[in-house]
Amino acid sequence: MKRANRIPNFRGWHAWVLHRPSAAIDPLLRHLERLGMTVDRYWPELPGLDDAQRKGADILFFDADMGMDEQFPWTPDHTPMPSVALIGSEAPGRLEWVLSRQSGAHLQKPVSTAGVFSAAVLAVHAFAQHQKLRAEICELRRRLKLRPVVAKVLMTVMLSHNIDEQGAFKAIRAEAMKKQQTIEDYCAAIVASGRTGSGDGATIAPN
Repeated sequence: MKRANRIPNFRGWHAWVLHRPSAAIDPLLRHLERLGMTVDRYWPELPGLDDAQRKGADILFFDADMGMDEQFPWTPDHTPMPSVALIGSEAPGRLEWVLSRQSGAHLQKPVSTAGVFSAAVLAVHAFAQHQKLRAEICELRRRLKLRPVVAKVLMTVMLSHNIDEQGAFKAIRAEAMKKQQTIEDYCAAIVASGRTGSGDGATIAPN
């Protein structure tokens, strides 16, 4: 997916539309083309994820009324592009399914040209926010997983220099900053190098 500005103009973007053949969807297709997008329509299912990456698909519009998970080559948690739901039915089950697909915006059927640009902008923004939050969560989980490694190096420094936990942590943080690493990555590198045996903490100088 292309990296978008906060308010993209969509010129040069590639849109996928997952909807059964219908004249009711033609206004959407024409309007997306007027916005400068290349448009491919698919039914009953989308191409594989490799095709999405190879063809450079940037945004998806999908039928919420007849849609089902089997039409998508990815799980909701790994949606690779912004998506806009095309909603005609307000049945709770259908809306629940739309929410499960993590759609960032919607258009009411019958689809007209009104609101298409706004829906696309909102979908792109929601997708970017979701990706950012997901990356932050992954990073926090990774660093949490390394906490035992930090504790191991911390104990080594405390024993090597006969200092308390606060002083040892301060020394480790200073060395990590010198190497422009997080404390977790710095400690992981020390453990990986095997420098956590008796006396090896002497390589980290306390302030």
